[in-house]
Amino acid sequence: MPPRDLVVLSAEETATAAAASAALPAALLSATAVVQELRALIELSRATGSPRPLGLADGLLRRLSEAQWTADVYLMRATIHQRLHRFDQAEADLDRVLALQPGNRQAWLTRYSIALVRNDLVAAGRACEQLGQGSANLLAASCKQELASFAARPDQAFDRLRQALEQSTSASATERDYALLTLTEMAERLELPQAGAYWQRSFLQNPDDLYRRARYADWLLSEGQHEQALELTRGFNDVDTLAVLHAIAMTRLDHPEQETLVAELEDRFAEARWRGDFLHHWEYGRFLLDVKGDADAALVVARANWETQRAQPDRELLVRAAAVADEPVVLDALSDDDRGTL
Repeated sequence: MPPRDLVVLSAEETATAAAASAALPAALLSATAVVQELRALIELSRATGSPRPLGLADGLLRRLSEAQWTADVYLMRATIHQRLHRFDQAEADLDRVLALQPGNRQAWLTRYSIALVRNDLVAAGRACEQLGQGSANLLAASCKQELASFAARPDQAFDRLRQALEQSTSASATERDYALLTLTEMAERLELPQAGAYWQRSFLQNPDDLYRRARYADWLLSEGQHEQALELTRGFNDVDTLAVLHAIAMTRLDHPEQETLVAELEDRFAEARWRGDFLHHWEYGRFLLDVKGDADAALVVARANWETQRAQPDRELLVRAAAVADEPVVLDALSDDDRGTL
């Protein structure tokens, strides 16, 4: 699944970047120019769903003497690590950022996002508390109510965030969009009847965001709206997540072009494993479960995925694979402790 790792506090600054910095001699590189180029490469990776720009970013970082590194450089590298699922390395870089700038809200937001993906609600709570330091803001309200939705009164948390969004006339557009997407994900997880309306609204707010396109398509599939999911994922076969979801929709609709896409995905997954840069455990698990019908193999992949990523889609994959494979011990372990070894 494309990560939800928007640099929401810097989005307005990243429309243009110093693309020429990649061609500069190392001696002429400045931290400011490198940060601009890193932001551009990260945005390119987000827009295309490809990790290749992140490889270019790694190369650019190696050309800048670490003596020149600033908090922003470490923050950009943390974001790169996050996108590549290197969460421990991302956390180490965030430590460096916060040692230099204890009040860096983007660093705390990134730390919150990583903690949530790892289902570490204690660490997420600490990061959320820091986001609220100084003054009330919509980002802090979003994370506070999202965390509250995992507790005893999730419906109350949803209503409070909805009201905060409605009343946030002074918040930036990016903060409002972040709150809307948070509300949407809460509505789906809590199985609220308005989840579909929220997904449509959130998607229309930013249809270029691959993360929400994939999440919306996945929700449509879960609701049996296969034609709509097929249309939403059409033309995105270069993005692994969307290609897999497209293949699932094709499979359920008995689409005549299904075999062609399935063969392409099999080759793509095999090549990624051969290269040793296999990042898409969730996608491969869904492919095995919902396209190939191999629940046992899907469960192996889902358990490997669960070792590093424990967001709601990861949990749903594990639960479904275990149920179809008739492995109740996995379901029992999940019920006892989501952070246990499965």
